[in-house]
Amino acid sequence: MIFVAVGSLYLSSFQADLLKTLVRAGKMLLDHGAVIESVESLGFRDLPYKRITKQTREPVYSSNFFLFRTHMSVEARKTTKSIFTHDLDMVHVAVVPVTTPAPEKCNLEEILKPPAKRQSVKDLREGQKMGHFTRQLIYKRTEREWRSIPKSYPIAPQRP
Repeated sequence: MIFVAVGSLYLSSFQADLLKTLVRAGKMLLDHGAVIESVESLGFRDLPYKRITKQTREPVYSSNFFLFRTHMSVEARKTTKSIFTHDLDMVHVAVVPVTTPAPEKCNLEEILKPPAKRQSVKDLREGQKMGHFTRQLIYKRTEREWRSIPKSYPIAPQRP
């Protein structure tokens, strides 16, 4: 079963027709083996672009949006989408499969460590990329440090 959000349905402005269309859509989803988790009304909104009604061929600029959160198989999703797209009361139907994110593991003790001792910071430092300018600065600094260290030169033997 795949979690699917069916939304963006244009329905007529009459409340009785709206209710009949929603009931018909819900029954059709249930008949095809879908489990309806929730039904949300997203309100009466403007469409992103002009649509044409199927019965009267008139342009539609705004509509009622509804979101059906359902669980259904892939085959049921294909058949319900084709049935919804041929329904005369619906201008646009979008079926969107939704994946649930995996729960993240808590790593509070790792976060509370100082940055120098964290494994994630060590991995970042090992795999970091350095630009040419940064590399030159590091080279010049180490060169200056090397020159500032007093060197002991070998003492030449005395001449006879």
